[in-house]
Amino acid sequence: MKLTRLFLILISSAIAALASEKNCGCACCKGNEVCCCHAEEAKADAGHPLKGVVTKVLEERKLVMIKHEEIPGVMKAMTMAFSVPDDVWAQLKPGVALTGRMHKADKGWKLTDVKIVDGAAK
Repeated sequence: MKLTRLFLILISSAIAALASEKNCGCACCKGNEVCCCHAEEAKADAGHPLKGVVTKVLEERKLVMIKHEEIPGVMKAMTMAFSVPDDVWAQLKPGVALTGRMHKADKGWKLTDVKIVDGAAK
């Protein structure tokens, strides 16, 4: 009896893990295509939109200092270091305005979806 119960618990957990990609089947997710239980994780993975201006390039550390606008609900406007994709590295010099998506990385912060824009951020 105990072995059967343990087996059912393990099977249920495996099914829930597989379903979490779409819908876990719990009461709060009923009728949703995507599992709402993991919505915050997915939102965090998507990053936060960022607008800013490069203030300094730290070539030896492969980082860019960016003075960015406030990110509502996340952080005030400030200047901070970001790693950036290799394909935009050569275009980043002090005074260059850009947009991108800010993500927490293992060590610090990174930008993805970087686009160079005309004009400077405030």
